[in-house]
Amino acid sequence: MRLILVRHGRTRANAQARFPLSSAVPLDATGREQVTLTARRIAASGFRPEVIHSSDAQRAHQTAALLRDLIAPDLRVTPRPELRELDWGELRGRSTSTGPAGEAAYSRWQRDPMRPLPGGEGLADVAVRVARVLRLITDDGRPAIVVSHAVTLTVLTAQANGWDLAETWRSHRAHLSPGQFHLLDLPAPQGPVRPLPHSPRTT
Repeated sequence: MRLILVRHGRTRANAQARFPLSSAVPLDATGREQVTLTARRIAASGFRPEVIHSSDAQRAHQTAALLRDLIAPDLRVTPRPELRELDWGELRGRSTSTGPAGEAAYSRWQRDPMRPLPGGEGLADVAVRVARVLRLITDDGRPAIVVSHAVTLTVLTAQANGWDLAETWRSHRAHLSPGQFHLLDLPAPQGPVRPLPHSPRTT
């Protein structure tokens, strides 16, 4: 089966290089333009989704609705709380910089991202909920668009390909910028989704 993974378009928080304060963050004008361009590219590719799954965060749902209107107006967008972004905990509203002027907690977390952030989640937590929704999507078997967030889509891509999550995170090989998309070809389901492999934590 085929999936197209789409990261939501740009928001004001993205433009300011800050973590969002809440899930109620809308797209900005640039974000809407990004999604419109992506919708046109997907439509021109000939891909025809039969279902659209989206994080229930406002920015993702707006993205999914724009895609739907331009690609498959007869479809409904199915909200999936499992597709929410990593909970940034105490970093909400703060800078995404890891440089000298950045957040020390974020820099520490980048060295061991499987562990939860203070008051939030780690990649291992996201992997648990992503595995649930990935199994639901693969069991359904229909070509789908999945709209979510940078971290969540990295985890989903690693999960779907059987990649080591910690290595995938550090290499950025699955990263999508706002409004970008990529195609995943998945085999037919052959049993339960296995736990996501990851490198052991070093001290």
